Amino acid sequence: MVDTRAEHSIVTTPVAPLRDHRVTTMGATGDQAKSQPFCQAQTCKLGGHIVSHEFLYLPDCPIPLLGRDLLTKLVAQISFEPSDQATMSLQPPPEGLILSITILREEEWRLYGTGSVKQNLEGYRADFPEVWGEDNLPGLAKHKAPVLVELRPGAQPQRLRQYPITREARSGIQKHLAHLRAAGILVECQSPWNTPLLPVRKSNGEYWPVQDLRVVNQATVSLHPIIPNPYTLLSQLPLEAG
Repeated sequence: MVDTRAEHSIVTTPVAPLRDHRVTTMGATGDQAKSQPFCQAQTCKLGGHIVSHEFLYLPDCPIPLLGRDLLTKLVAQISFEPSDQATMSLQPPPEGLILSITILREEEWRLYGTGSVKQNLEGYRADFPEVWGEDNLPGLAKHKAPVLVELRPGAQPQRLRQYPITREARSGIQKHLAHLRAAGILVECQSPWNTPLLPVRKSNGEYWPVQDLRVVNQATVSLHPIIPNPYTLLSQLPLEAG
């Protein structure tokens, strides 16, 4: 029997071994709710459609029911005739399979390729040397305008001592500092501010200098407004505002 009000299709006898998955059911008369198990998935063939479905085992049901879950899989249509009769029809299954592929826009070009893409990085670095930062230090950074920061009112220059570093790390960062001085990015001067450098070792064994600017950030005006805590704002609302 077709029952569009039934959420699950029901069998009165087990058509397959029962699963541990259960649902709570309640009859139309308001009977006490019961926990009923599902049968293991079975392959069903109806109207040219072949689907895999798990039926709900309900031995107290008078007759088996064809519920909305299986009707949806079968793409069933129920029509009501002027003679107060209802008929159910099944759409024929599609002959082909339509797939929808979603990819990133930057990867879309791969759909139009005719062969595999060879990762010839060494050839690319030789043909376009100015693109790669590894062989073109400092790259586009030498054309970047200096960053100007605004100090907080009453801020005083901070001078922090350099962290103790090993001889290997010290010699490792000297190469990069020499590149920056040659490009005009680093300029020797006498400044009341002094912050330490932290040599960071990369996977290839080289050391890169990272400047510890935490005390500088504390003394400068933030470029972005600080977002208040929403709980603090809610606590400041008067009682009559609600």
